[in-house]
Amino acid sequence: MKKIKKIIPNIFTLLNLFFGCISIIFLQSKLFEYAAIFTIFSLIFDFLDGFISRSMKIENQFGKELDSLADMVSFGLVPSIIVFLLFKNMNGNQKIIPFIEWSSFLITIFSACRLAKFNITYYMDKKNYGLTTPVNTIFFTSLSIIMKYKPNNNINILIKEIIFSPIIMFLIIFFSCYFLITKIPMISLKFYGFSWKKNKKRYLFLLMSILLLLTLHMVAIPCIVILYMITSIYFHRFNRKKLH
Repeated sequence: MKKIKKIIPNIFTLLNLFFGCISIIFLQSKLFEYAAIFTIFSLIFDFLDGFISRSMKIENQFGKELDSLADMVSFGLVPSIIVFLLFKNMNGNQKIIPFIEWSSFLITIFSACRLAKFNITYYMDKKNYGLTTPVNTIFFTSLSIIMKYKPNNNINILIKEIIFSPIIMFLIIFFSCYFLITKIPMISLKFYGFSWKKNKKRYLFLLMSILLLLTLHMVAIPCIVILYMITSIYFHRFNRKKLH
């Protein structure tokens, strides 16, 4: 029974990897909506493998390494392919810098660095620094959906035009890579009861996210990820000032 118990989280990890591979197949055909659906499945199984491991108090080195390898495909390679195809789409509509699309694979490189670093540092101090690869993938997956999404107001049209310019996309890649390996602690989204005092940061972030969703709809998703990073930086600096 103990051996079977240890295998269960690994099955979920392998399902994460499996759906990540399917996402890549759909991306090759530029079927971004289907790729996004299977990326969501990868995210669900990535959450479940960790949740089950913690619930069943299973700790094994093989599982940790397998999880990183699965994440490398589902949340390291997938976003790079998405950005590569977004650049190719821009190339069909306007003149861009030659070979700029190859910069998209910096996301894969820095995701690999983040996952390797996470395995060393997280299990030592239990703190989550920088942007996680799943959140980073949500950001770029949402961009691929927005590309085909028809904006319903002037604000959405403006945001879409800004995002899908080659220089802005290159800057997004740069900041994505930086936040993957930064030592800035990100806000934990785990609620501790319903207390305002204990969950002030989380409630504020949740309220702002809801407002963005109500006003920007689909375009709100990458904006929420950016908001998450800005909020984390603000509270990190605020906490440092309090210590000094």
